[in-house]
Amino acid sequence: MRLAVDRNGQLSLGEQLRAQLKYLILSGDLQAGERLPPVRTLAGFLRVNRNTVARVYQDLTAEGYLESTVGRGTFVAARRPAARGGEAIAHMIDRLLDAAAAAGLTVEDVASALVVRGGRKRRPAARPRLGFVECNASDLAYFVNALSREVAVPITPVLLADVEKRWHDLDLVATTFFHVEEVRRRVPGREVIGLMAVPDFATLARVAHLPKDRTVALVCATAEGVQSKERSIWAVGIRRRRLLTATLRDGEPLRRTLAHADVVLASPKVLERIAADIPPRAEVVPFGSVLSEGAVALLHARIRTWQRRNMDRSGGRAWAGFA
Repeated sequence: MRLAVDRNGQLSLGEQLRAQLKYLILSGDLQAGERLPPVRTLAGFLRVNRNTVARVYQDLTAEGYLESTVGRGTFVAARRPAARGGEAIAHMIDRLLDAAAAAGLTVEDVASALVVRGGRKRRPAARPRLGFVECNASDLAYFVNALSREVAVPITPVLLADVEKRWHDLDLVATTFFHVEEVRRRVPGREVIGLMAVPDFATLARVAHLPKDRTVALVCATAEGVQSKERSIWAVGIRRRRLLTATLRDGEPLRRTLAHADVVLASPKVLERIAADIPPRAEVVPFGSVLSEGAVALLHARIRTWQRRNMDRSGGRAWAGFA
């Protein structure tokens, strides 16, 4: 779904949005049951007030085009008004002509403007080339997958070792706070966004309640990962003398560490890699990190800032694309 608002247009932003959504529904481009972007998301990408989007959703819900379910979101109504493509277009044209007349424009003025603007190809959504950097493939795949569900732009996964070769193809670069300073040193020509990755506190609580005589093995893909998760364990006050650490690169030392472990802490991806070497008696505890809500909000804000800088300055138009 692609929506646009023209800040130099005669119609209000709400009227533009309402007309476009209604047309997409009537034309069948938006199917029954299809979920619309949340109010906050759509308002952010179009750079309009949230109340404007909320009112449009409310109006279309009252008219039977949309339906809303608490906790699930807003969807195209299953029994929406019958498709009336011709009538919908005629209605929009009538409203355009009324607005033009109020502004002192003639039908010929409107026709000329339509010819000029209609001749321009609609450009794709102004979306930055966003890269996410991590030091190992396991964490990289995990975080890119998590972020892809939160932002409406494609994300390019980049290993830390390759960032100096890849950053020229990116507009924005994101990484976790653990790597942000190093990435900034390696990427002097791009904005680097540091995102807060917080530990799974349920896992930390579980580790805190383990008997003191249990030997815990913390296994990560890289030494940097071990340092990050070990720091999380110390930060919440867990003190374990029997905490062993290892990485996937350790080979035989890794197998010896696992052989002595009563409990194995590792991310789900790492656990898949070491499953064959974990003793049957050992308790397995998945231990991952999640991006905080603040981190996601920060990334949304940086994307919007980039879009404002790169919007169509001649027409004042900002595009928002939603798959």
